[in-house]
Amino acid sequence: MNIRQFTPESLPKVPAMLLRAAVKSGQQAPAPQLPELVLRCEGLKADSDKLDEYHELLAWDKEQVHPCWLHCLALPLHLGLLLDKGFPFKVMGLVHMENHITQYRPVSRHEKLSISCRFDKLRRHRLGWQFSLLTDIQVGEEMVWQGRSVSLVRQGDLPKRSLASSSANLPAGQLWHLDASLGRQYAKVSGDYNPIHLYPWSARFFGFKSQIIHGMWSKARCITALAPLLGEAYSLSVSFRKPVFLPCEVSFHSEEGENGGSFTLGSADGQDLHLSGKYQVVVAPH
Repeated sequence: MNIRQFTPESLPKVPAMLLRAAVKSGQQAPAPQLPELVLRCEGLKADSDKLDEYHELLAWDKEQVHPCWLHCLALPLHLGLLLDKGFPFKVMGLVHMENHITQYRPVSRHEKLSISCRFDKLRRHRLGWQFSLLTDIQVGEEMVWQGRSVSLVRQGDLPKRSLASSSANLPAGQLWHLDASLGRQYAKVSGDYNPIHLYPWSARFFGFKSQIIHGMWSKARCITALAPLLGEAYSLSVSFRKPVFLPCEVSFHSEEGENGGSFTLGSADGQDLHLSGKYQVVVAPH
C-alpha cells in the first residue's frame, strides 16, 4: 500500500485540483482497478475562516463542529485520489450515490486531526462501475469520525433519468426555501466548485436544466434538523435520488424508531424524492 503524507501547509489547493479534474481522461481497460493508495494529513484543525460561514449556511448553532464539515476538510485528499494517474476513470461526471458517516464523538474546532483517505470496493453496476472513498479521522490514537462516499462511473449512452426514483408520495414535513444562489454559497465555504452547482448556464453544459444543490449540503442540513435526536455518537447514511434544482422549496420529514430513525427530503408537493436516509446510535470503538 502506497502512503503519501501531507502537512496542512502542503495540502494541494482545491481550485487547481478541480481544473485538473475537468480535463482528466479515463482509461479504456476492460477490468479497471483502483490504485492501492492512502493519502494522509496530520495536524489539521477544523477551525478556519470558513467554518462559521458553513455553520450559518446550515443553521447549525452548536459549539462542536458540524459532522459534515469533516467531509469538507477531506476534499483535497479525495480529489488527490481521483486525480492519481492510477485512477482509471474521468473525474467529471461521477455521480455521488450514497454517503455514510459515523461520528464516535463530537469534534471541537481547535483539536488537531489526522485524516486519511483511500479507495474501497470497485464493483460492476447496471449503469457502469461503482466505487467507494473511505475517510478516517483521528485525534491522536482515538478514532472520532469515519466516512464512506459511494460514487457511480456511468458508462455508455445512459439517460440521467435511469438514476432517478419513480414518483413518490411523501408525507408533509418542514418546508425549506432554497435560494438560487445556494449552490454558489455552499461552494464558497466547502471548496466544492463543481459547475453543476453554480449557475444555470454551467449546469446546462453538463446536461442539467438548471443548477442543483450539492448532495452534501442536503445531507448536512438534514443532520441539523435531526440534531436534537442524534446525541453525540451515531451513524447516518443517505442515498441521493432526484437532483434538487434551484431555486425551489423542499420538504424534510423524519420518523423515530428504536435506537434510530429514518428521514426523507423531497419536493414541496411530495412527488419527488431527493434524498432518503437513516440514523442509528453507535458505541465508540475501543
